Amino acid sequence: MKQASRWFLCCTLAAALALTGCGGGSSGSSSGSMSGSTSAGSSAAESAAWRTGLGVLTETAGTDRAGSIHTVAAAVLLDADGKLAEVTLDELELSVSADSTGKVTTPTDTRTKRQKGKDYPLAEVSGLKKGWAEQADAFGDWLEGKTPDEVKKLKTDADGKPTDADLLSGCTIAVDGYRDAVVRACENAQVLGAARGDTVRLGVEVAEMPQGLVGTDDKDAQVQAKITLAVVTIDENARVTSAIGDMTEPELTVSADGTVSAPREPVYTKNELGDRYGMRSASALGKEWYEHSAGWCGYLKGKNAVEIGKLSADGTDADLKALCTISVTDLQKATLKAMAEQ
Repeated sequence: MKQASRWFLCCTLAAALALTGCGGGSSGSSSGSMSGSTSAGSSAAESAAWRTGLGVLTETAGTDRAGSIHTVAAAVLLDADGKLAEVTLDELELSVSADSTGKVTTPTDTRTKRQKGKDYPLAEVSGLKKGWAEQADAFGDWLEGKTPDEVKKLKTDADGKPTDADLLSGCTIAVDGYRDAVVRACENAQVLGAARGDTVRLGVEVAEMPQGLVGTDDKDAQVQAKITLAVVTIDENARVTSAIGDMTEPELTVSADGTVSAPREPVYTKNELGDRYGMRSASALGKEWYEHSAGWCGYLKGKNAVEIGKLSADGTDADLKALCTISVTDLQKATLKAMAEQ
């Protein structure tokens, strides 16, 4: 399903990226008219019930001199019956290390597993001879038609791998994290404009990690990853019908002796923080971050990749400025990456 419908996006993306830097006869006639009206109304009601969702799960960990940031994301499209119509997954793994003097080494390659493609060497060691994206998409395809409750009940072994024989024929990687992200996405899903026939896409933009950090006796080094996520649903004309933008900023701490530690509290996205993010009082529009993001996402509707690539990200677009005054540079990049996915 994911391979068949997106040739047009390749064309639009190339241009978009260059432009950057959602009687009886009477009775019979009357009956036919009413039937057509009822059918149209039913179709409209069904489309109005389709929901778009994003689920993000982030874990941080630290040991003596090594730490990790692990994010799993799922984009879902739920039909009028509340069943999964389509799923797109991605995963990000970032490793941080330090030496005895507190000098920190952070990754320079911040691509997700999907973005790495063949550079993520899973196919060579897989019994199925399939790469990560192929197996993750096989899992997503297997979930289609299932309810969120059915997804939640998916059984895995001690290593998080599926136990269902049909699923194992196309996916042998651990899926417990992806399952949980899909469930979260379903819980978050909203009616935003998607309809039957749309496809759902997920894009991730990771800002360059800070380099040259050193933990000292006076001040620990704070290693933060800025991860921006975008979900879009696209119609047959490659135009956005709904969109979601979110961001998460997991952080690790490195002390003077090189000890890497992670916070005990969960890592929330900005949308999950909601009013707790505390931006409203400083916003010229009196809005929280999630409301600014919703304004940006609403502004994308009806646009294709080329038009989104042309949008000004510097706050000079008056129509957009009335809805959103946060920086949308990374949201724009993540959106274009989502629309580029095949």
